[in-house]
Amino acid sequence: MKDLLVHIGCAKGGSSAIQMGLRLNHRELALKGVAVPGVDLTPRSEVTGSHGPFFEARIEERRAKPIPELGDLLEGAADAVKASTVVVSAENLSNPNGFEEVFGNLKDRFHVRILLYVRRQDELLESSWQQWDIKHGGSLLAWAVRNVGVRGNWWRVIEPWANMFGEERIVARVYDRKLLAGGDVFPDFCEVLGQDPKELELPGERNPGLNAMLSRMVEGNPHLFDGPHDQSFYRSVRELAHELVVKDSDGPSLFSDEEAQAIMSVYAQRNERFRRKYLPGVKRPLFPPKRTSSPQSPASQDNFERHVLQLQVFKLHEQVREIRRHLGLDR
Repeated sequence: MKDLLVHIGCAKGGSSAIQMGLRLNHRELALKGVAVPGVDLTPRSEVTGSHGPFFEARIEERRAKPIPELGDLLEGAADAVKASTVVVSAENLSNPNGFEEVFGNLKDRFHVRILLYVRRQDELLESSWQQWDIKHGGSLLAWAVRNVGVRGNWWRVIEPWANMFGEERIVARVYDRKLLAGGDVFPDFCEVLGQDPKELELPGERNPGLNAMLSRMVEGNPHLFDGPHDQSFYRSVRELAHELVVKDSDGPSLFSDEEAQAIMSVYAQRNERFRRKYLPGVKRPLFPPKRTSSPQSPASQDNFERHVLQLQVFKLHEQVREIRRHLGLDR
Protein backbone atom coordinates (compact mmCIF):
# COMPACT_ATOMS: atom_id res chain seq x y z
CA MET A 1 0.00 0.00 0.00
CA LYS A 2 1.41 3.37 -1.01
CA ASP A 3 1.69 6.36 1.34
CA LEU A 4 -0.31 9.52 0.61
CA LEU A 5 0.58 12.78 2.34
CA VAL A 6 -2.20 15.37 1.94
CA HIS A 7 -1.04 18.86 2.87
CA ILE A 8 -4.20 20.90 3.46
CA GLY A 9 -2.66 24.25 4.41
CA CYS A 10 -3.28 26.53 6.07
CA ALA A 11 -3.49 29.55 3.78
CA LYS A 12 -0.90 32.14 4.92
CA GLY A 13 0.90 29.30 6.68
CA GLY A 14 3.85 28.64 4.39
CA SER A 15 1.93 26.79 1.66
CA SER A 16 3.50 28.80 -1.18
CA ALA A 17 7.02 28.00 0.04
CA ILE A 18 6.20 24.31 0.39
CA GLN A 19 4.73 24.20 -3.11
CA MET A 20 7.70 26.05 -4.58
CA GLY A 21 9.98 23.53 -2.88
CA LEU A 22 8.00 20.66 -4.38
CA ARG A 23 8.21 22.24 -7.83
CA LEU A 24 11.96 22.81 -7.60
CA ASN A 25 12.67 19.31 -6.32
CA HIS A 26 10.06 17.05 -7.94
CA ARG A 27 12.62 15.20 -10.06
CA GLU A 28 15.01 14.65 -7.15
CA LEU A 29 12.10 13.56 -4.94
CA ALA A 30 11.01 11.08 -7.59
CA LEU A 31 14.46 9.47 -7.40
CA LYS A 32 13.91 9.19 -3.65
CA GLY A 33 10.55 7.47 -4.07
CA VAL A 34 8.25 10.49 -3.68
CA ALA A 35 5.85 11.45 -6.47
CA VAL A 36 4.68 15.05 -6.89
CA PRO A 37 1.81 14.93 -9.41
CA GLY A 38 1.28 17.65 -11.99
CA VAL A 39 -1.40 20.31 -11.78
CA ASP A 40 -4.11 17.93 -12.95
CA LEU A 41 -2.63 15.02 -10.95
CA THR A 42 -1.30 13.29 -14.05
CA PRO A 43 2.40 12.48 -14.62
CA ARG A 44 2.57 14.46 -17.88
CA SER A 45 1.11 17.78 -16.71
CA GLU A 46 3.21 20.70 -15.46
CA VAL A 47 4.45 20.32 -11.90
CA THR A 48 3.86 23.49 -9.89
CA GLY A 49 3.68 21.83 -6.48
CA SER A 50 0.16 23.21 -6.00
CA HIS A 51 -2.97 21.14 -6.64
CA GLY A 52 -5.39 23.81 -5.44
CA PRO A 53 -6.81 24.61 -8.91
CA PHE A 54 -7.61 20.93 -9.53
CA PHE A 55 -9.73 20.73 -6.39
CA GLU A 56 -11.18 24.23 -6.72
CA ALA A 57 -12.64 23.20 -10.09
CA ARG A 58 -14.47 20.36 -8.35
CA ILE A 59 -16.52 22.50 -5.99
CA GLU A 60 -20.18 22.90 -6.81
CA GLU A 61 -22.50 24.99 -4.63
CA ARG A 62 -19.72 25.16 -2.01
CA ARG A 63 -19.42 21.37 -1.72
CA ALA A 64 -16.80 19.08 -3.19
CA LYS A 65 -18.08 16.86 -5.96
CA PRO A 66 -17.05 13.17 -5.94
CA ILE A 67 -13.85 12.46 -7.87
CA PRO A 68 -14.13 8.77 -8.81
CA GLU A 69 -10.84 8.88 -10.72
CA LEU A 70 -8.82 10.37 -7.82
CA GLY A 71 -7.33 7.09 -6.62
CA ASP A 72 -6.32 6.04 -10.13
CA LEU A 73 -4.74 9.44 -10.80
CA LEU A 74 -2.63 9.26 -7.65
CA GLU A 75 -1.67 5.63 -8.27
CA GLY A 76 -0.69 6.56 -11.83
CA ALA A 77 1.45 9.46 -10.65
CA ALA A 78 3.30 7.16 -8.25
CA ASP A 79 3.72 4.31 -10.75
CA ALA A 80 5.08 6.70 -13.41
CA VAL A 81 8.18 7.35 -11.27
CA LYS A 82 8.15 4.06 -9.31
CA ALA A 83 7.39 5.94 -6.09
CA SER A 84 6.00 4.56 -2.85
CA THR A 85 4.76 7.95 -1.62
CA VAL A 86 2.52 10.55 -3.23
CA VAL A 87 2.25 14.18 -2.10
CA VAL A 88 -0.78 16.41 -2.62
CA SER A 89 -0.62 20.07 -1.57
CA ALA A 90 -3.63 22.36 -1.71
CA GLU A 91 -4.42 24.88 1.02
CA ASN A 92 -8.03 25.13 -0.13
CA LEU A 93 -8.57 21.59 1.17
CA SER A 94 -8.79 23.17 4.63
CA ASN A 95 -11.91 25.09 3.58
CA PRO A 96 -15.26 23.61 4.71
CA ASN A 97 -16.17 22.09 1.35
CA GLY A 98 -16.23 18.42 2.37
CA PHE A 99 -13.03 17.26 0.65
CA GLU A 100 -12.35 14.90 3.57
CA GLU A 101 -15.19 12.77 2.17
CA VAL A 102 -13.58 12.73 -1.28
CA PHE A 103 -10.27 11.53 0.15
CA GLY A 104 -12.08 9.19 2.53
CA ASN A 105 -12.76 6.90 -0.42
CA LEU A 106 -9.01 6.27 -0.62
CA LYS A 107 -8.62 4.77 2.85
CA ASP A 108 -8.44 1.22 1.47
CA ARG A 109 -5.92 2.12 -1.25
CA PHE A 110 -3.41 4.37 0.55
CA HIS A 111 -1.91 4.89 3.96
CA VAL A 112 -3.13 8.48 4.31
CA ARG A 113 -1.70 11.22 6.50
CA ILE A 114 -3.17 14.71 6.73
CA LEU A 115 -0.76 17.60 7.35
CA LEU A 116 -1.94 20.97 8.68
CA TYR A 117 0.20 23.95 9.66
CA VAL A 118 -1.48 26.19 12.23
CA ARG A 119 -0.65 29.84 12.82
CA ARG A 120 -1.52 32.20 15.64
CA GLN A 121 -4.75 33.90 14.70
CA ASP A 122 -3.83 37.56 15.23
CA GLU A 123 -0.96 37.13 12.74
CA LEU A 124 -3.21 35.14 10.40
CA LEU A 125 -5.90 37.83 10.32
CA GLU A 126 -3.35 40.58 9.70
CA SER A 127 -1.55 38.65 6.97
CA SER A 128 -4.79 37.57 5.25
CA TRP A 129 -6.07 41.14 5.19
CA GLN A 130 -2.78 42.34 3.69
CA GLN A 131 -2.91 39.63 1.04
CA TRP A 132 -6.53 40.00 -0.06
CA ASP A 133 -9.00 42.43 1.50
CA ILE A 134 -6.69 45.46 1.54
CA LYS A 135 -6.77 45.36 -2.27
CA HIS A 136 -10.52 45.97 -2.23
CA GLY A 137 -10.07 49.03 -0.03
CA GLY A 138 -11.39 47.30 3.08
CA SER A 139 -10.25 48.36 6.55
CA LEU A 140 -8.35 46.05 8.90
CA LEU A 141 -10.91 46.57 11.67
CA ALA A 142 -13.86 45.59 9.46
CA TRP A 143 -11.94 42.53 8.24
CA ALA A 144 -11.11 41.45 11.78
CA VAL A 145 -14.69 41.87 13.00
CA ARG A 146 -16.02 39.74 10.13
CA ASN A 147 -13.44 36.99 10.49
CA VAL A 148 -12.42 36.67 14.14
CA GLY A 149 -13.51 33.35 15.55
CA VAL A 150 -14.13 31.94 12.07
CA ARG A 151 -10.90 32.21 10.09
CA GLY A 152 -8.19 30.24 11.86
CA ASN A 153 -10.51 27.98 13.86
CA TRP A 154 -8.07 25.09 13.64
CA TRP A 155 -10.25 22.75 15.69
CA ARG A 156 -13.10 23.13 13.21
CA VAL A 157 -10.72 22.72 10.26
CA ILE A 158 -9.15 19.45 11.37
CA GLU A 159 -12.01 17.62 13.09
CA PRO A 160 -13.75 16.45 9.86
CA TRP A 161 -10.45 15.00 8.64
CA ALA A 162 -9.78 13.35 12.01
CA ASN A 163 -13.26 11.87 12.05
CA MET A 164 -12.67 10.43 8.59
CA PHE A 165 -9.14 9.06 9.05
CA GLY A 166 -8.55 8.92 12.81
CA GLU A 167 -6.57 11.37 14.90
CA GLU A 168 -3.46 9.18 14.62
CA ARG A 169 -3.32 10.11 10.91
CA ILE A 170 -3.28 13.84 11.62
CA VAL A 171 0.08 15.65 11.56
CA ALA A 172 -0.16 19.14 13.06
CA ARG A 173 2.73 21.60 13.00
CA VAL A 174 2.96 25.12 14.40
CA TYR A 175 3.88 27.76 11.84
CA ASP A 176 6.53 29.51 13.91
CA ARG A 177 10.17 29.74 12.82
CA LYS A 178 11.30 29.05 16.38
CA LEU A 179 9.50 25.69 16.30
CA LEU A 180 9.92 24.63 12.67
CA ALA A 181 12.62 22.08 11.87
CA GLY A 182 15.52 23.95 10.30
CA GLY A 183 13.87 27.26 11.21
CA ASP A 184 11.75 27.34 8.06
CA VAL A 185 8.66 25.69 6.65
CA PHE A 186 10.11 23.71 3.74
CA PRO A 187 12.80 21.95 5.83
CA ASP A 188 10.05 21.23 8.36
CA PHE A 189 7.85 19.79 5.60
CA CYS A 190 10.79 17.63 4.50
CA GLU A 191 11.04 16.23 8.02
CA VAL A 192 7.37 15.21 7.87
CA LEU A 193 8.01 13.66 4.47
CA GLY A 194 11.06 11.78 5.78
CA GLN A 195 13.50 13.58 3.48
CA ASP A 196 16.75 15.40 4.23
CA PRO A 197 16.38 19.08 3.18
CA LYS A 198 20.16 19.32 2.84
CA GLU A 199 19.87 17.12 -0.24
CA LEU A 200 17.24 19.36 -1.83
CA GLU A 201 17.08 22.89 -3.23
CA LEU A 202 15.50 25.29 -0.76
CA PRO A 203 12.90 27.74 -2.11
CA GLY A 204 13.37 31.46 -1.72
CA GLU A 205 11.04 33.69 0.23
CA ARG A 206 7.42 33.41 -0.92
CA ASN A 207 4.57 35.79 -0.04
CA PRO A 208 6.45 37.46 2.85
CA GLY A 209 4.58 39.47 5.44
CA LEU A 210 4.17 43.13 4.58
CA ASN A 211 5.65 46.07 6.40
CA ALA A 212 2.94 47.56 8.65
CA MET A 213 3.54 51.14 7.47
CA LEU A 214 3.34 50.12 3.82
CA SER A 215 0.00 48.48 4.60
CA ARG A 216 -1.28 51.66 6.23
CA MET A 217 -0.16 53.63 3.18
CA VAL A 218 -2.02 51.26 0.85
CA GLU A 219 -5.15 50.97 3.01
CA GLY A 220 -8.13 52.66 1.39
CA ASN A 221 -6.45 52.84 -2.06
CA PRO A 222 -7.96 49.95 -4.05
CA HIS A 223 -7.08 51.65 -7.34
CA LEU A 224 -3.48 50.48 -6.79
CA PHE A 225 -4.52 46.89 -7.58
CA ASP A 226 -6.28 45.12 -10.44
CA GLY A 227 -7.54 42.38 -8.13
CA PRO A 228 -6.77 40.33 -5.00
CA HIS A 229 -3.86 38.52 -6.66
CA ASP A 230 -2.20 41.59 -8.17
CA GLN A 231 1.26 42.06 -6.62
CA SER A 232 2.62 44.65 -9.10
CA PHE A 233 2.54 47.61 -6.68
CA TYR A 234 4.42 45.66 -4.01
CA ARG A 235 6.97 44.51 -6.60
CA SER A 236 7.53 48.11 -7.66
CA VAL A 237 8.19 49.24 -4.09
CA ARG A 238 10.40 46.19 -3.46
CA GLU A 239 12.55 47.25 -6.41
CA LEU A 240 13.08 50.57 -4.66
CA ALA A 241 14.07 49.01 -1.36
CA HIS A 242 13.34 45.47 -0.15
CA GLU A 243 12.99 46.55 3.49
CA LEU A 244 10.09 48.85 2.58
CA VAL A 245 7.92 45.85 1.73
CA VAL A 246 8.95 42.88 3.83
CA LYS A 247 7.96 42.78 7.48
CA ASP A 248 10.70 41.85 9.91
CA SER A 249 9.67 39.00 12.20
CA ASP A 250 9.97 41.38 15.15
CA GLY A 251 8.63 44.39 13.27
CA PRO A 252 5.56 46.40 14.21
CA SER A 253 2.13 44.79 14.07
CA LEU A 254 -1.00 46.45 12.76
CA PHE A 255 -2.75 45.35 15.95
CA SER A 256 -1.98 46.90 19.32
CA ASP A 257 -1.13 44.57 22.21
CA GLU A 258 -4.65 44.98 23.58
CA GLU A 259 -6.25 44.20 20.22
CA ALA A 260 -4.05 41.15 19.65
CA GLN A 261 -4.83 39.79 23.11
CA ALA A 262 -8.56 40.30 22.54
CA ILE A 263 -8.36 38.37 19.26
CA MET A 264 -6.45 35.49 20.81
CA SER A 265 -8.88 35.28 23.73
CA VAL A 266 -11.66 34.41 21.27
CA TYR A 267 -9.72 31.32 20.17
CA ALA A 268 -8.18 30.37 23.53
CA GLN A 269 -10.41 27.42 24.45
CA ARG A 270 -10.37 25.88 20.98
CA ASN A 271 -6.60 26.34 20.70
CA GLU A 272 -6.13 24.51 23.99
CA ARG A 273 -8.42 21.70 22.88
CA PHE A 274 -6.46 21.43 19.63
CA ARG A 275 -3.13 21.34 21.49
CA ARG A 276 -4.22 18.59 23.85
CA LYS A 277 -5.52 16.35 21.09
CA TYR A 278 -3.14 16.96 18.19
CA LEU A 279 0.01 18.39 19.76
CA PRO A 280 0.23 16.72 23.18
CA GLY A 281 4.02 17.04 23.12
CA VAL A 282 3.69 20.82 23.34
CA LYS A 283 3.73 21.51 27.07
CA ARG A 284 2.70 25.15 26.89
CA PRO A 285 -0.22 27.05 25.35
CA LEU A 286 -0.46 26.51 21.60
CA PHE A 287 0.20 30.22 21.04
CA PRO A 288 1.69 31.80 24.17
CA PRO A 289 0.99 35.46 24.89
CA LYS A 290 3.52 37.73 23.26
CA ARG A 291 4.23 41.40 23.35
CA THR A 292 3.82 42.83 19.90
CA SER A 293 5.40 45.93 18.51
CA SER A 294 2.61 48.47 18.30
CA PRO A 295 1.96 50.39 15.08
CA GLN A 296 4.22 53.34 14.42
CA SER A 297 3.23 56.88 15.34
CA PRO A 298 1.62 59.18 12.73
CA ALA A 299 4.94 61.00 12.43
CA SER A 300 6.76 57.76 11.63
CA GLN A 301 4.07 56.88 9.09
CA ASP A 302 4.48 60.27 7.42
CA ASN A 303 8.25 59.83 7.29
CA PHE A 304 7.84 56.37 5.76
CA GLU A 305 5.50 57.61 3.03
CA ARG A 306 7.78 60.57 2.31
CA HIS A 307 10.72 58.19 1.96
CA VAL A 308 8.80 55.98 -0.50
CA LEU A 309 7.83 59.06 -2.53
CA GLN A 310 11.44 60.28 -2.62
CA LEU A 311 12.67 56.92 -3.87
CA GLN A 312 9.99 56.87 -6.55
CA VAL A 313 11.00 60.37 -7.71
CA PHE A 314 14.67 59.34 -7.83
CA LYS A 315 13.82 56.23 -9.86
CA LEU A 316 11.64 58.24 -12.26
CA HIS A 317 14.49 60.74 -12.68
CA GLU A 318 16.90 57.93 -13.60
CA GLN A 319 14.40 56.53 -16.10
CA VAL A 320 13.93 59.95 -17.73
CA ARG A 321 17.71 60.42 -17.95
CA GLU A 322 18.07 57.00 -19.59
CA ILE A 323 15.37 57.85 -22.14
CA ARG A 324 17.04 61.18 -22.93
CA ARG A 325 20.40 59.45 -23.43
CA HIS A 326 18.77 56.87 -25.70
CA LEU A 327 17.18 59.65 -27.80
CA GLY A 328 20.45 61.57 -27.95
CA LEU A 329 19.07 64.54 -26.08
CA ASP A 330 21.87 64.59 -23.48
CA ARG A 331 25.22 64.96 -25.17
